[in-house]
Amino acid sequence: MEDRLVTIATDHYTAAEILKARLESAGIECYLKDVNLLQGAVSEGVKVQIKESDVEKALRIITELKSAQEKKEAKAQKEIRRILVPVDFSDFSKTACIYALKLAKKYNADVKILHVFYAPIVDLVPITDAYSIQVDMDINLREMEDQAKRKLVEFVSEIRDIAFKEGQKDTKVSYSLREGIVEDEVAAMARVYKPGIIVMGTKGKGEKQSDIIGSVVYRVSDKARIPVLAIPEKANLEQFTDVQNIVYATDFDEKDYIAIRMLIYIVSAFNVKIHCVHISKGAEDKWESAKMQSLKQYFEQISKDVQIECSFIKGDNPVANLESFCEMNEIDIIALTHRKRGLLQRMFKPGLTKKLIHSGNLPLLIFRA
Repeated sequence: MEDRLVTIATDHYTAAEILKARLESAGIECYLKDVNLLQGAVSEGVKVQIKESDVEKALRIITELKSAQEKKEAKAQKEIRRILVPVDFSDFSKTACIYALKLAKKYNADVKILHVFYAPIVDLVPITDAYSIQVDMDINLREMEDQAKRKLVEFVSEIRDIAFKEGQKDTKVSYSLREGIVEDEVAAMARVYKPGIIVMGTKGKGEKQSDIIGSVVYRVSDKARIPVLAIPEKANLEQFTDVQNIVYATDFDEKDYIAIRMLIYIVSAFNVKIHCVHISKGAEDKWESAKMQSLKQYFEQISKDVQIECSFIKGDNPVANLESFCEMNEIDIIALTHRKRGLLQRMFKPGLTKKLIHSGNLPLLIFRA
């Protein structure tokens, strides 16, 4: 019986050719599919296919290649020295700040609290009234900014008091005020401030998918390249000081390798066990088992001190099944890689990340693919 072909990777044409050459040099027969014959050099959806019998050998080679590549890309994530916390002065934001303080204590890091306020702009102004309206707008904008700054200063003062009472008088807590769209300004601040992680508050379980807070967390994870830690309002803050179990939910995305290395760096301050799980409707096949084994080897390769346990979660309801797994294994934090999705996909088939933001009570660590 002839081996069926399976897709081992999907990448742009040049990368696909490089991988094909590397696999063929190891004696693995390799094929490229979906190549744009007219513009092959810029084709981005090229599939690299091999025979199913060569899967395990190919994955070992890819793991070695990924290890060298991701070690360079994730070098900046070795230490968390800055934590960015976007706030809207709600109780959720306060919870996120307290969580960020506990993180800062673990990593000896600085905390920056960011508030973004939105100022409406008048697009159509009659020429005759332009000057007077502009003057009124300038006054209103100044008033809005002054009001936002007063609230921010009061909020930061409260967080500093909490830090002092917790014995963190040396933890630097600064703040910044920006005007604009929240996710855009958070992403812009992240590029300048260069935090190791962004911490944001959410309402958590019971939050509707149309609610602003959860939606902002989702959009920030789309925009920012920094890991986002979403903290539900009812998260157990006392339990945070003794994080013992983390689940990493994988869909066998190629970006898992970057996320895993970042995850290892982030949890380096804790003595944790990582449960790597894949959620599927049916029993795992040979291909999925080989991929899981490859991820486990990668975990063990980059960190010999962290306990790793890999398993498959089966069922038709991904969120409920994952929550049951978390309850049974006393999970403290859920981590996963979030891939940006199209508008129609988000509207009609929300991904696991968005569902967990709106339904969970466990902190959610989101890596951007």
